Amino acid sequence: MAKNLPKVKEDRLSIRADAGQKLVLAQAAGARHMNVSQFVLQASLREAEKVIHEETILRVSAEEYAWLAKIMDEAVPAPRLREALSVPPVWDV
Repeated sequence: MAKNLPKVKEDRLSIRADAGQKLVLAQAAGARHMNVSQFVLQASLREAEKVIHEETILRVSAEEYAWLAKIMDEAVPAPRLREALSVPPVWDV
């Protein structure tokens, strides 16, 4: 995901950590030959991509898929719902 973004550093992200937490981060960053900011950013992005992947992929069993396919095939058109979805939400106006 973030791999395609340009490498322009425009925004700053600040976090607070106590001395013990900062020491752990510094030790881990040193082990990877990075500074703390690079290490935290890399680890945070890796975790963020993992969360996004987990939250966007829906895994179902074969039985669940068959059930979902059946109810979708039996779905009745809902013109009022389609009309409502064509109107921009109030927060986009």
